Amino acid sequence: MAPTNNGVQEREVQKNYWMEHTADLTVEAMMLDSQASDLDKEERPEVLSLLPHYDGKAVLELGAGIGRFTGELALKAGHVIALDFIENAIKKNESTNNHHKNVKFICADVTSPELSISDESIDLIFSNWLLMYLSDKEVENLATRMIKWLKVGGYVFFRESCFHQSGDSKRKCNPTHYREPRFYTKIFKECQMRDECGNSYELSLVSSKCIGAYVRAKKNQNQICWIWQKVISQEDTQFQRFLDNVQYKCNGILRYERVFGQGFVSTGGIETTKEFVSKLDLKADQKVLDVGCGIGGGDFYMAENFDVKVVGIDLSINMISFALERAIGRKCSVEFEVADCTTKTYPDNTFDVIYSRDTILHIQDKPALFKSFYKWLKPGGKLLISDYCRSDGTPTEEFAEYIKQRGYDLHDVKAYGQMLRDAGFNDVVAEDRTDQFIQVLERELRTIEKEKEEFIQDFSAEDYNDIVDGWKAKLVRSSTGEQRWGLFIAKK
Repeated sequence: MAPTNNGVQEREVQKNYWMEHTADLTVEAMMLDSQASDLDKEERPEVLSLLPHYDGKAVLELGAGIGRFTGELALKAGHVIALDFIENAIKKNESTNNHHKNVKFICADVTSPELSISDESIDLIFSNWLLMYLSDKEVENLATRMIKWLKVGGYVFFRESCFHQSGDSKRKCNPTHYREPRFYTKIFKECQMRDECGNSYELSLVSSKCIGAYVRAKKNQNQICWIWQKVISQEDTQFQRFLDNVQYKCNGILRYERVFGQGFVSTGGIETTKEFVSKLDLKADQKVLDVGCGIGGGDFYMAENFDVKVVGIDLSINMISFALERAIGRKCSVEFEVADCTTKTYPDNTFDVIYSRDTILHIQDKPALFKSFYKWLKPGGKLLISDYCRSDGTPTEEFAEYIKQRGYDLHDVKAYGQMLRDAGFNDVVAEDRTDQFIQVLERELRTIEKEKEEFIQDFSAEDYNDIVDGWKAKLVRSSTGEQRWGLFIAKK
């Protein structure tokens, strides 16, 4: 990325770039890829399927280009404003789509102060590859304008190329800003406004995920989309904030990864992953759902070693951001999405395997989740879960306080297994793996203590003490039998 401080110069560079690449008004030119026609057949329906309900609604399409999406949006929307700053592109769009009488075509630059969109007039703002052609400051300013244009409850959808180029078209120069996904997440997450009555509004993240077509065609996770909803400020999800601001802060994730090994934030890292995955009998092209995928280590291991297709979901935005970074250059079939497994839906019989490591302890209504898992699995499909558990007695005051402070919902191993049977699963194996948990904790603690100086150098003495104290406390709770670790395998 080579941002310029001069906004006028930035717009000139980007305009010249796109005038060069729209001399030929084709899908290949728009997508900057020789495989564009094939990609478009798979990618365009996928993008449209991700959009929130917009039937009869007001849609603003920014960076509309030659209209790859305009005509599709017009079929359902009440009204579409299609806007692009390249005149011949928007004219081509108009000549293709002017039979849709509900579309207004505008040639304008989204950064122009003269662009006038009425406040609270839009239900859905849609853009596909736009923000990466704006400077950092222009993205920030546009986000501020977007929240004003949206009705309360309205949505923003945008999709960007992150990290690196995807398309194979040759370019004399490339002024595109291939940013880290967390840049966009931060800008939109921090975007707020107040109305004349003093009400405060913000953008709440609905979803963020890889575009699956690019994962399948190019084994490329850098095509990422976001959906945000304009909400009254206090409506935002408290649990997601707790995860990202307390338990799974960026620094905290990196500390965990240092202990568990690159790509891992769950007990035992690659060793327990290899052992547990070996029980799944994975076959090439099977579909795996990883619930609470963390930063992706287990997903990469399964995809790279067994040629399976993995969908990794996690409620923590920070976790998914790191997972996407860890995916760079791996060329494996793994999709990542910020999603809440308790509200997420998949068609029945979608997955061959559902896998979850030390995550479901966060979920209060496990029976409902297990019923969803059962529906999502294909007949004969397997479920594997490792999770924190407790003994069947009354917890001590100290352990009860720890559970409460973390917001955990813990059960004894036998009761956990019964919940899976009650959800319809067969051949349920519920194993108490606490002895293994203790051995792993001891090994990890020895490694941390051995590498104390390097750890402190990379983090801080406070971080070192937090990790060591945390591991010692887990050892005490597990050695006394209060905290337990369960492994659960079941079949549909």
